[in-house]
Amino acid sequence: MLRSAALVVALSLGGAGAPAASAAEPAAPARTVAEAMQRFADAKPRIETELGAEEAAAFGRRLFDDLERQAEPAPEGYAAADWSETVANVLKLDMEAVDQLAAGTPAPLRLAPGLHELLVPSRVDRTWQLVALYVPPAVHATRVPLAIVLHGNPQTESELLAQPSLRRLADRTGTIVAVPYGRGLYDYAEPAATDVYDLLALLQSQLPIDRGRTYLAGYSMGGFSVFKIGPRGGSRWAGVLCISGAILNSGVRAVTIAWRTTPLYVVTGAHDESIPTKYGEQTAGFLAGLGLPVSFYEEPRGSHTLRTLWPSLERAWDDMHAALTRPETVPIARSGFALPAGAPTAAVLHP
Repeated sequence: MLRSAALVVALSLGGAGAPAASAAEPAAPARTVAEAMQRFADAKPRIETELGAEEAAAFGRRLFDDLERQAEPAPEGYAAADWSETVANVLKLDMEAVDQLAAGTPAPLRLAPGLHELLVPSRVDRTWQLVALYVPPAVHATRVPLAIVLHGNPQTESELLAQPSLRRLADRTGTIVAVPYGRGLYDYAEPAATDVYDLLALLQSQLPIDRGRTYLAGYSMGGFSVFKIGPRGGSRWAGVLCISGAILNSGVRAVTIAWRTTPLYVVTGAHDESIPTKYGEQTAGFLAGLGLPVSFYEEPRGSHTLRTLWPSLERAWDDMHAALTRPETVPIARSGFALPAGAPTAAVLHP
């Protein structure tokens, strides 16, 4: 198991004081993680207060994942350059979180291009909530689109936004993307849902966000969650994007009341091994049958991973930003099918 090897490396680095380099010395990223582990351990009592005990423990496990990832090869179908970029970005975001946690001071929210990790105080219990933020390089000073994206399970905010996929979409439209961790709670259950709306209010108050182009999106578990927590926002969402997810039968009433005129976009892969493709088809067909504005995109070669959903995901993203719906793409709701009662328990793949 890689985790045991990672622990050995971390412990050896923690006791190493000699600066001399050698052929056997761990690479710089591994040393960076090991040093972060030590800083995290030194400040753990305070961090448990800042994050909450459960979230502090989860973040500690995240650091072990970061250490292991440095030695992992690119997954099948993942371009080597994209994998290297993803690994480096996850490390960057998680190290920014450690810096803030160890210092006991959240970084200020700024309109600075690039990837950033934020710690946002929750009004529910005053704990700090982890948020990954991406500001595209061509962002304008006024009226910037915003997309809040809900991650999958098990997946962290840094793992989702570190991948090139969402950032390439953001660069196309000059959209700021924020991914809340949501306390790691399944389906963004309370108080995570309230934290999401507090994040929305914070970003709209402190950044030049175009409230008429503010979107909610979700991937995998997050694709189910948009239909659970999104309706309470009503028309605050200019569009809603479900990626590799679906609506549950229990969520239909709230969605049909809140989003009678809100454009909905459903994206799935024809070979999704985690969330059956028919769930997305049925979601689009059922909601369109109720009169909601829906567009459906099925990527013929797509699986469950984001990187396989091009160009369908790109078209959905562009259509959402153009407030364009394509009713001709929606499968006809066949009699006899039923929406799922619950999301499948299969885990999404890490980046």
